Amino acid sequence: MEAGHDPRFLKGIEEFNQRLFFECHETLEEIWLEEHGEDRAFYQGVIQIAAGYFKWEQGVLIGAIKLLHAGLEKLAAYPPIHLGVKLDSFVQEVKQNLQQIEQAYQKAGDPPELSVPVLALDAQSNPT
Repeated sequence: MEAGHDPRFLKGIEEFNQRLFFECHETLEEIWLEEHGEDRAFYQGVIQIAAGYFKWEQGVLIGAIKLLHAGLEKLAAYPPIHLGVKLDSFVQEVKQNLQQIEQAYQKAGDPPELSVPVLALDAQSNPT
């Protein structure tokens, strides 16, 4: 089954966009465990970013930094739109958030307020 048509994929996107980062991680992990092709790293990257934001919410900045870096590294291999997801703007916004978290960590500060990006679907390649 193409991932874009998997209801779990759309559920994971909705959960991320509702800032249900732990739930998003759990939902997409189901697909990741089944995926053995070229999209495996894509799912893992999104999962790691969701887990990074979950760590940020918990105030564990070093965990957020490590997971966001790992997720961004995985997503770098994919085109600007992959499986209908607009990765280019998402990745740029995650990088900005990562920079803010790193600055707070270096100052031993509290978790910064972030404008968390959304996982947006491209209208022309909408998987639904």
